[in-house]
Amino acid sequence: MKNKVDTISIGFGVSGTKIFIPFQAVCSVTNKEFCGEVIIEYSPKNKVVEYVDTERAVKEISSKNTTVEKLAHDIFSMVKKSINPRFLKVIVDVKHSRAHRPVQVWIES
Repeated sequence: MKNKVDTISIGFGVSGTKIFIPFQAVCSVTNKEFCGEVIIEYSPKNKVVEYVDTERAVKEISSKNTTVEKLAHDIFSMVKKSINPRFLKVIVDVKHSRAHRPVQVWIES
């Protein structure tokens, strides 16, 4: 697995970007499926993530048994390392789970 995603350099200001990516995963604690949407919100400095590669990376990260918190952490770390944005927030919005009610977990800085 790559620990970065492909990026695009920009030579102009962008106030913010918000990406919505569906995911499916298996919980490493309960061994039950959960799915929903990853929302990546950021204010770029001079680079943005390439959307298709980011979708690929989220799919790859969520293909391994994980927890919602670990999924949020891994995606947050990958985006931060790739573009080092001014602001970054990653939300994992679990809409369906065989183990528990819907939940959201987020990390921001």
